[in-house]
Amino acid sequence: MAEQHEKALVPQIRFAGFTDPWEQRKLSDLTDRVSIQSSDSDLPQVEYEDIIPGEDALNKDLRDKKGGKTGIKFYAGDVLYGKLRPYLMNWLYPQFNGVAVGDFWVLRATECDSSFLYRLVQTGSFQRLANVSSGSKMPRADWNLISQSFFAVPADHAEQKAIAKGLAELDTLITLHQRKYDKLCVLKKSMLDKMFPKGGSLYPEIRFAGFTDPWEQRKLGDVATIVGGGTPSTNNDAYWDGDIDWYSPAELGEQVYADRSVRRITQAGYDSCSATLLPAGKTILFTSRAGIGNTAILRRSACTNQGFQSLVVNDDTDVYFVYSMTDRIKNFAEQKASGSTFLEISGKGLAAGEFAFPSKDEQTAIGSMFKQLDHLITLHQRKLELLRNIKKSMLDKMFV
Repeated sequence: MAEQHEKALVPQIRFAGFTDPWEQRKLSDLTDRVSIQSSDSDLPQVEYEDIIPGEDALNKDLRDKKGGKTGIKFYAGDVLYGKLRPYLMNWLYPQFNGVAVGDFWVLRATECDSSFLYRLVQTGSFQRLANVSSGSKMPRADWNLISQSFFAVPADHAEQKAIAKGLAELDTLITLHQRKYDKLCVLKKSMLDKMFPKGGSLYPEIRFAGFTDPWEQRKLGDVATIVGGGTPSTNNDAYWDGDIDWYSPAELGEQVYADRSVRRITQAGYDSCSATLLPAGKTILFTSRAGIGNTAILRRSACTNQGFQSLVVNDDTDVYFVYSMTDRIKNFAEQKASGSTFLEISGKGLAAGEFAFPSKDEQTAIGSMFKQLDHLITLHQRKLELLRNIKKSMLDKMFV
């Protein structure tokens, strides 16, 4: 039985050179919970709103904050753990002295390495216990439960430090990609503001070389056909699970392209509904009710339910240019929407919207630029998701 117990206390992944089984230790034996109060205005104060959840990073320079609030005094190397709604992942490993204001535990490592303790509180086993609550509207982690719980810990502090160091390097990569992603999003927002006319002008602030003509005010219905959706006339299951994609508004999020719907109908199902089969490459899906203005460029022919007024652009209009101006279209649609149950914009109402358009060549240049920018943003977004998934997996496999 002892041998089986030891085998159970070995993580799936370990750094080379470490082979000893881990030990079961009560959390209260590994750390002290600090509770000394301070309102020292010379010390930086950390609140929930200052922490980027789950990222071990602050979202502002604390020197810009006015101090003086009362909280728990902490020292560099202490672990700050947000006990209120612990699923929000408000934790921090500060390398400075300060005051934790609000619902924080300040944990000071005693029988383990502090950087390892910081990683331990992020593990699934710790989080599951921390999120045990009595159903309160403001759930807080229970210190009596957590402190008396046992966690597996390497006896060798060198292994503890190696684990913490590896995860810290992963956090650094995540932060770098997050910053690149944020910078690209800010750049896109700035370019969208400067490359489209505003305030009634027909000249944008920034243009590509060679384009000087004024833009023209055109109705949306003159550059695109507005197409509503429909549904099969029956709920017969035989009409579903076919080959024709059938989108609902909930499927559209931040993605640029719509590649495949989660629901598909058969030819018989399509024939029984009023929806039009929308062409790939020319269609911008546009949600028109109860959450107006989510968009995506259709990559394969599909149809939608009634929650859409999709834009099928004409041959003399660049689809990516129109996609790049969907924030403006969304603002117009929200202003013109009506309805007692939920706000909705009709196809006729959307078609009446007037917007400034340049020549087709300038549209293509602008659309191409934003297409490349969106591609870069998507790449960094995917890298971020991959790195976060890797971290989640490592926290699972590098701990027992």
